[in-house]
Amino acid sequence: METIAIPIFGSRISPRLDYTESMQLITIESGSIKRLETIKLLAHSSLEKINMLIRLHPDVIICDGVSKISYEKLISNNIKIFPWIHDEVDTIIQKYLSGKLMQAKIQDQPKVKTSDD
Repeated sequence: METIAIPIFGSRISPRLDYTESMQLITIESGSIKRLETIKLLAHSSLEKINMLIRLHPDVIICDGVSKISYEKLISNNIKIFPWIHDEVDTIIQKYLSGKLMQAKIQDQPKVKTSDD
């Protein structure tokens, strides 16, 4: 059994893990979805929100933007993270289940172009 946590904004992955208010928890068993639950994560700080997420004990987090400190705290708690993923939640879940979702690292963060580039 595996639990996946995805920060959501409507039907899409939320742009920032540390600022999301809603999290979808998906329980996977034998390659199929057994349970789908949406919860609220209301906290006073992003660090408090990350600690709340850790207490949910997900095996995997699929998210878009994530701060380096949050990323490091999560991986130090043996949580596998797929950062920089953005799309409809249902599409991403299907990619994950089929093994087609690629895992990036925090240093792979997309770069912002400036007028100096």
